[in-house]
Amino acid sequence: MLQSKGTIRKQLLQAALAIAVADGVEAVSTRAVCAAVGVQAPTLYHHYGDRAGLISAVVDRAFDEYFAQKDAGALDESEPAAAIAAGWDAHVEFARSHPGLYPAMYPVVGPQSPNLERSAALLRGSFDRLQRDGVLADGISARLADAALRAALRGVAHMVAAVPEDPDNQKVSATVRDAVIARLIDNGPKEGTTHD
Repeated sequence: MLQSKGTIRKQLLQAALAIAVADGVEAVSTRAVCAAVGVQAPTLYHHYGDRAGLISAVVDRAFDEYFAQKDAGALDESEPAAAIAAGWDAHVEFARSHPGLYPAMYPVVGPQSPNLERSAALLRGSFDRLQRDGVLADGISARLADAALRAALRGVAHMVAAVPEDPDNQKVSATVRDAVIARLIDNGPKEGTTHD
């Protein structure tokens, strides 16, 4: 019985994703993916163009999972520091559980996935709301908060993805997270200030 083109396309993507999760994106080769599905290279090229097209589809699928987790873990924004900390922790956990995929999703240099803009927009939107609500610390704009948190978070997440089994990952992540949030969020009146 012949398989539909859609089924073969899906199988190729699933095979590539399984290899990327297990061994990293670098291990995804056209030969390995074709062998896993039982097709020849021209079939893969027909569906994805080339290895780069397949990797792009793998990254898109990983972002689908990432956004689904974000949507499922919608946070109570009445506690901004707690919401930011929970979002940070979820991002770092995704990097820890997807160490072979994370660097391809959030590359330090090179081509960027269009999904990065969606990811960045979620964070920017949160900080825009906090700025409107007067929650950001003095001298911190939504734009600055977004850039600072993104830089720190990606640095920690890349570190965790590089050595996901390091027992110090959680402590390092929490230390950086708490320091960044403490600088960005206004936690009420400072010592020595009075309010009428």
